[in-house]
Amino acid sequence: MKPILASLMFFLFSLLGPLSFAQQQPRFPVDPQTKRAIGAKQKPAHELKSQLAAGRKVLIIDVREPAEFQQETLPGAINIPLGELEEHLKKIPKGSQLVFT
Repeated sequence: MKPILASLMFFLFSLLGPLSFAQQQPRFPVDPQTKRAIGAKQKPAHELKSQLAAGRKVLIIDVREPAEFQQETLPGAINIPLGELEEHLKKIPKGSQLVFT
């Protein structure tokens, strides 16, 4: 009985092993030079301040953990921890200008 169980376990691990160790492909295309999502731009804080002062609608997403977010964040920002970001992005209306902090 033990050799059969050992063979079955070996078979299952040989099937499942590659799945668990396979490198995940990013959902969004990433620029290999900048390591950012294609289309993402880094902007200085003064540009964001100017946009907010001009009344432009911007969704600020703070990707830190909740404890860090509670200590300090930008006014109007929402907290979505980085590990949960992908599942929440589906709920954000397309065309929204997003700012990640």
